Amino acid sequence: MSIKENILLGKLNIVDFPEDFPAVHYTCEKKYKTVEDMQFHNHFEFGICLEGQGIFFIGNKMIPFAQGNVSIIPPGTPHFAQSLDAHPSLWLFIAFDLKITTFPTEDITPNIVYDKAMEQLLHLVADELTTRTGGFSFATASLLDVLLVRAHRLNSDAPTFFTYSDGLSSVYPAIEYITQHYPENIEVETLASLCSMSLTHFRRCFVSVTSMTPLRYLLVMRLRMASVLLRRTDRKISDIALDVGYNTLSSFNRHFKENYKMSPKDYRTAEEIRF
Repeated sequence: MSIKENILLGKLNIVDFPEDFPAVHYTCEKKYKTVEDMQFHNHFEFGICLEGQGIFFIGNKMIPFAQGNVSIIPPGTPHFAQSLDAHPSLWLFIAFDLKITTFPTEDITPNIVYDKAMEQLLHLVADELTTRTGGFSFATASLLDVLLVRAHRLNSDAPTFFTYSDGLSSVYPAIEYITQHYPENIEVETLASLCSMSLTHFRRCFVSVTSMTPLRYLLVMRLRMASVLLRRTDRKISDIALDVGYNTLSSFNRHFKENYKMSPKDYRTAEEIRF
């Protein structure tokens, strides 16, 4: 399924904005979803993950998220979030009509980032929209412009961890299974069976869609979730390794250093914390 088809076939989510000021905030749980739940909207949306973790599908990107991540969703971008089955994620969203802002958004790309300043600014916007005290519309519009500037600057700094090409629906059962079960031992044969494909054909299709093998995808998924836990919690590195599916700390340390060019301990204390 192409991105254009996703937009055409996805669900248009229209927000009923207040007449006096077209901006709202709301919280919602992101539970288990399938590719058929792809949606898009005609407003701009920022979000903050308050609890949980999972995968956000945005445009042609598959990006793991966890508590503290900020989502950047321009109008017309097909997207949906998939959380672990037993642990729905909780999000705070800010939706607004771009007519209340002045900063150009054409070069802002959809993404998931970690940026403490954006997180704080979004909470300020939510406070303004909640209290609606004198001057709230001016304050909200100004804060949103600052957020748009920040999002624009982050475009070149925020890497994409997974991208997919046309054909996502053919291997999506495998992708959603990995999202739900990445800490477990997963056999490629199981993934191929879920997609009703032979092992050879499944491997070829998976690489075509994601640009990586199924086992590489699983490894990157585990390390990505570990990187979030290293930065957002003070848990022991050995416990984090177990949580994301590693039986030995030595294997985790080796794979982490190979992919992040530093040890988990150094990554946790490194000055640069945006991902």
